Amino acid sequence: MRVGRWTKDIDYGEGSASDAGFPPMPSWFGGNLDFGNIADGLRTHGFTDADVEKVMGGNWLRFFGESFGPA
Repeated sequence: MRVGRWTKDIDYGEGSASDAGFPPMPSWFGGNLDFGNIADGLRTHGFTDADVEKVMGGNWLRFFGESFGPA
């Protein structure tokens, strides 16, 4: 493992060696104020409110609390 990678090859993702970068942001998500759009989309596709809460951070909070709580 070298520099956080398993191979010597460098993956530039959406870019290239001369123009490395991230893919363009979708029109419906410009920043953290648009997280509600993700939750709305999940509900539109049949997710329950409980499942949306888990996807939107509840699973991480549960893991954190169970793994790093008081001894």
